[in-house]
Amino acid sequence: MPLTYAIGDVHGRRDLLEALLAAIGDDRGQREAQIVFLGDIIDRGPESRHCLEIVIRTLETNPGSRLIQGNHEEFMLAFLSAGTPEERQTAAHRWLPNGGSETLNSYGIADTGPYEEIAAKLAAEFPAHITALNKADWMVETGTHAFVHGGIDPHQPLGRQDPLTTRWIRDKFLGFKGRLEKTVVHGHTMTESALPELHGNRIALDTGAVYTGHLTCAIFEDGAPPRFLATDDHGAAIEVSEIRPLDCR
Repeated sequence: MPLTYAIGDVHGRRDLLEALLAAIGDDRGQREAQIVFLGDIIDRGPESRHCLEIVIRTLETNPGSRLIQGNHEEFMLAFLSAGTPEERQTAAHRWLPNGGSETLNSYGIADTGPYEEIAAKLAAEFPAHITALNKADWMVETGTHAFVHGGIDPHQPLGRQDPLTTRWIRDKFLGFKGRLEKTVVHGHTMTESALPELHGNRIALDTGAVYTGHLTCAIFEDGAPPRFLATDDHGAAIEVSEIRPLDCR
């Protein structure tokens, strides 16, 4: 596997994302590396638009880097692509209470306007963002790992996974203790420890950034055990340090 940095759920925390990417830059030095964003870049936190801009810029300047679509990106795209006012209203009622209102505010758009006007304004003023979300992957594979947002159906091979399942699955995947085709690296479900967790068949990287101040990335290099960097915003300034995961194996 090439030097790879996998970043868990950002949820609109630009301050944490900027600090973590700076630390990744220091860690990689002059080495080539790919950065994989595991999705849920937007919603809940205050600066979703800025986070998505940073992700797009990172993809452009780091060849091979990838964005995986999370369920919150799915919320936003469903709202934008609705074919009828009724479908858009249904999509809005799913998205806005789940962090979509904060995302619209970051774009300078009130969530109280007519939904058709909101969608049209987003499409007209931020086409590059919509394009990036539509082009996002649902799975990124290396020889040994599969990177997804939420998980996989443990009873299906990787080649037969449903993209929708990989964004939304929880208990059926999280409770599975058997062997998988590859080690799955995922976010979506916040770890109870607010630390990255190592399991026998998966690595969990959603450490609840928007709530805990801990945005985490896993570092994979040359078959070595993964290392982890995480932010901490509880001091006077955001700090990033290498941390030990919770070993649940």
